[in-house]
Amino acid sequence: MRPKALKDFNPPLQAGDVFAFRTRPATSFSPPHGDRYAAFKVIASRDNQAYCVALNGIFDSPPTVAQVSELSWLRKSRFSFAGEPACIGSLLKWECDLDALRRVGTISVTSDDVDLGLACRQYGPLSSMNADVEGEWRWKNDRAAYEQETARERQSFYARLAAERERHATRLKTLTWEKLLAEETFSRWGAHPPFPPLEFAAAARERIRSTILALQMLGPRPKKAHVRAVLRACVEWFNDKNGEFGDVIETEEREDICKVLEELAVVTCHPSLAEEIGNWRTW
Repeated sequence: MRPKALKDFNPPLQAGDVFAFRTRPATSFSPPHGDRYAAFKVIASRDNQAYCVALNGIFDSPPTVAQVSELSWLRKSRFSFAGEPACIGSLLKWECDLDALRRVGTISVTSDDVDLGLACRQYGPLSSMNADVEGEWRWKNDRAAYEQETARERQSFYARLAAERERHATRLKTLTWEKLLAEETFSRWGAHPPFPPLEFAAAARERIRSTILALQMLGPRPKKAHVRAVLRACVEWFNDKNGEFGDVIETEEREDICKVLEELAVVTCHPSLAEEIGNWRTW
């Protein structure tokens, strides 16, 4: 079975390791393509993170270590990029969703590699490697169609965002304690990975439920200070549990938690308290 994260590879990952993967279409509007393979090199591994740079080569089958050993870094030139290396830092525990990911071997690490690893300030999942490799290939070989597909993707994103904002605004107008208690909080946290461990998700749902009940007991027009105390205690609970479970609150989890806390603030008739959450949380 293919390892799901870089930490699962055996032997353990080290600087100089080269991984190959099959690229996917650049956007959801891009047509499927025949097999195109690319590779990236691990240039540093520290603090439970791997720093990787895409290599400048495309192949019609998984490349060998000999084929990639002399490749330069892939540099980004599409759209507003100005030739910066396609480098990213990614947590070893994060799931790797690159297709057909495999380690092909280990090559030497140059002094330039070391410097790039130290200077890298881009962080995220390894899926960005696909975006960079496929995006740069399309930019060089099929630019006009790629630009049209990217524009359609951007338009689709903003349309979904506007629709989500409208749904959320409508929801806030109709929320009640009874409705919140009847719903499953964090309903999309059922799949681990990529979401937090099921034990954390269950505890988080119970904590939100107890917070709702505590706020409900304050009455229909509670004092702002009383609501603030309950919400802050909830946020601090998430601070503690996040540390206990090993920093499992990442971008999507943070967005979900903040959205629920905003809803609680709205139902108490103190929506401005949602703006204070950022001052209390450590995640």
